[in-house]
Amino acid sequence: MGGRSVLASTVLDRFEHWTRAEIPADGVRRFRIAFASIWLTYDLLDLALHATAMTQWIGGRPTGTLTALQFLIVGSEFGLLCGVQARFFAFLAFALRAVVAWNFFRLNDFFYFCVTALILAQFRFDGRKEPAWPRDVLMWQAAWIYFATATLKTSSAWLSGGHLFVRHGYLASVGWPYPEWYRAAVSTLSGNAALAWLGLAGEFALAALLVIRAPRRVVVGLAAALHGFAAFSLNVWFFGASMIAQLACLA
Repeated sequence: MGGRSVLASTVLDRFEHWTRAEIPADGVRRFRIAFASIWLTYDLLDLALHATAMTQWIGGRPTGTLTALQFLIVGSEFGLLCGVQARFFAFLAFALRAVVAWNFFRLNDFFYFCVTALILAQFRFDGRKEPAWPRDVLMWQAAWIYFATATLKTSSAWLSGGHLFVRHGYLASVGWPYPEWYRAAVSTLSGNAALAWLGLAGEFALAALLVIRAPRRVVVGLAAALHGFAAFSLNVWFFGASMIAQLACLA
């Protein structure tokens, strides 16, 4: 019993120390600005191009409801960017995007946004110091994202290169500006399989680097390589930009 009491007391002491620990506010402030800027750009482009309003009905609901929610999300992101009442606007952005994600588009990118905005709402945004635990949670979140994504890619469907072959083929057919040498490489299943294995290894490595708290330049360099490839070869932009910003500001 005595041993258990000592262990419980030690765990509680360490937990209390962790929740009371503080970090400089600069990195948190930079991530708040970067996160809000990236997703504000995304939502403004989405509204300007009417990307979610091309059909009259989505999921049985009029797109007017969705458009109204998007305008509210833009407002919350602008408030988060400005920094006045940042905690309120971070939580508002989380709540509004959660409604959109649950009722209209159950996209992993939107769920990532919801979780990240909710964690951002735990910072104070009122001085030179911030609590350390939300920063740590954001780093654990990033490690889990890379680990879970890599684990899903251990399937034969991914490692065969089939998914990438289809994606590359579609983008090539609509005129995506691939260099000729790259177009030739991804026109074969074996070329796509090699890229699939590299992506798998990179994501597992990045998850491990975050767990062991590797130097930021190593973490950010690998993340920039992975997401940079996804942006320019697979046309996947905003999620990658947000993850790079998260690691660059907080790792």
